[in-house]
This record gives sequence, C-alpha cells and structure tokens, in this order.
Amino acid sequence: MQKTGLHAKVADLLGRLIDGYSAIIPAIFSPKCAILISSCFLLLATGCTTNPHAVDLNGAELTVELKRLDEDLFQDTTGIQVDVSALQGKYGEFLRDYTVGVLRIGDPVDPGFAFSLSQFTSDASMRTLYDDSRKDFTDVTDIHAQLNKAFSYFHYHFPDSTVPQVVLNISGLNFAIVATENTLGIGVDMFLGADYGVYPLVGLPQYMFRNMKRDQVVPQAMTGWLQSMYEETAPNNNMLDRMIFHGKILYALDATLVEWPDSAKIGYTQEEMKWCAESETAVWAHIIEQQLLYSTDQLLLNKWMNQAPFIAGIPKQSPGRLGHWVGWQIVRRYMKEHPETTLQDLMATKAPQEILSRSRYKPAK
Repeated sequence: MQKTGLHAKVADLLGRLIDGYSAIIPAIFSPKCAILISSCFLLLATGCTTNPHAVDLNGAELTVELKRLDEDLFQDTTGIQVDVSALQGKYGEFLRDYTVGVLRIGDPVDPGFAFSLSQFTSDASMRTLYDDSRKDFTDVTDIHAQLNKAFSYFHYHFPDSTVPQVVLNISGLNFAIVATENTLGIGVDMFLGADYGVYPLVGLPQYMFRNMKRDQVVPQAMTGWLQSMYEETAPNNNMLDRMIFHGKILYALDATLVEWPDSAKIGYTQEEMKWCAESETAVWAHIIEQQLLYSTDQLLLNKWMNQAPFIAGIPKQSPGRLGHWVGWQIVRRYMKEHPETTLQDLMATKAPQEILSRSRYKPAK
C-alpha cells in the first residue's frame, strides 16, 4: 500500500512504535474431540435468563471525573508554548506518567520541557491524530455515562478501592489504556475505527486493529483498571495461572459492565463467540490431552494468551486469546458452585488450582 500525505508521515514516524507479534508453535487438535452446542449456550441464546449481576445500586450511582488532556494540549493552534504549570496543577502526577511513560518526551520538571512538549503538540503527524480523533470524540457524553455506570457497579463490589479520574489523551499510537494509582488514561487515537487508514500503514495486523474502535473504549478501560489492581500479585507461573487471572478479570467485567454483551467484554465477533460455545468441549479436551494446563513454555503461553488471528494447531475459526475465554468459563462455573463468594473474595484468591478444582468445570460431552 502506498503511503501518501500526512498519514504517510504518521506511518513513518510511528511505525517503530508497533511491536511485532510473537511466533507461535503449532499443536495437534485431537480429532476425537466432538464439537457440541452446550445447553447453557442454547439457554443464553433464548434470552430467558435473569442477569445475577444486575444488583440494586440503591441510589449509589457516582460520577467519574473526566478530563480532556487531548483538548488542553492540542486546541491551541497559535504555536504558543503550552503552560506546563497549569497542566501540572490540573493533572498532577499523571502529567509526568503521560510525558515520560507514554510519550517519552521528558519530565515536566526538566529544563526545556515546555519546548519539547510544544514540539510534540505542533508536530503535523500528532495534529493529524488529534484532528482525526475529534471526528469521533468531540462529544463523549455517552462514554462518560457508560463509565459512570461501570464504576458505580465497581464501587458497589469494591467499596474501599479507588475510583479513578479518567483522562482522555493522544498517545501517539503508544498505549490504548494507562492505569496509574488514581488515574485511568485513555488514548483516544487508539480507538479511531477498524478502517482508520493509519493503522495498517504503521504495520498493525487486522486482527489487532479491528478492536480499535469507539465501542471498545469502556470495556478496555475497565479491563485495564482491574488488571492494574491485581496483576502484580497474581500467580503467573503456568498456563492455568494465566487462564484463571484473565478469567477473573472477565468475570469482574460481568459484574461491572452489566448491560454489555459478552462479545464486547472479550473483544470477539459474534462468529467467534459462537465457535467458542460450540467448541468448548473440544477445546478443553485438547488442553487436557496435550497437558497444557501446567506448561511454563513461553511460546505456548503466548499462543493461547496473546492477540492472534487464531490459535495455531486447532481450527482457524478459533479466536486469539482463547485461554482468556476458557478461564472465564472456569471462573463462572466456580462462582455458580459457590454463590456465597463475593467478587472481592474471588479477586483476592491466589490459588488458581483451587478455583479449577472447586469449580468442577467439565464441559458437556
């Protein structure tokens, strides 16, 4: 594809920021594994179930503080240097997290930082990203309302946890979500749509940028915030550890994104969701037969846990990150078997093997 105009400049300047995806090792998908549609899936398809997560908030809805760092940096087109002191007063420590960790242009306390920041905001490629993002993110009333509801449910289940301020920003195609101690940063330039022309130009494969769209902002933001709370203390030795960790995160999304479809929570298409439901028995049998649960092979873990067009070694209809989905089903089963367990209890549990054993997870044959 030929690169033209400002989008070409974006591609040239930012292509180096995009990581390649890991090589994956093929496995053998057992032909003995029959593919069946579970009765649970059929029941869900009828829409005849009651959502157990639709708790009564008792008027405890809250309003998340939402700030527009993207506008504060880019709205001024006069070329005047940005007022760093004003930004520090408004954004606090997050300004440093943003300029050092996301943009890598220096610390706000460094001499000459104002000039570096002005270079960033006046760069034509960055302004292209901002101008393009304005088409989708000038009005974020709906996103704010969705975050308010999600964090109201979050506060219901985690009353002693921090409800962050939300800061929309231009990340320079570096990070979609950045979570700090009390701030949730959202790079709106990472959600400009699957057909946004810059994404393929900078080397992103289609299976990645298809979820870089506006309706994924809230699910990915909540995922990022929940992961930031638990990932440092979670067991991370083998495939079971990672499956259960991501399964718990997705279950927490069940409880906080109460009105959202499962496909949005995990970022799958409807066809991929259908394949997972129909293939659950076969997938689990493959994991057991190939003795994958306790594997520490990094390439194998990457294959099952990372983004990919499909899982090598099993049918190509399979979605990437299939280990997340399987872990989700195990955790759901565990919580169904132990209704006395609170969401806080679940998230605090550091024994993936116990969750698997006590879940009695065994997909129907």
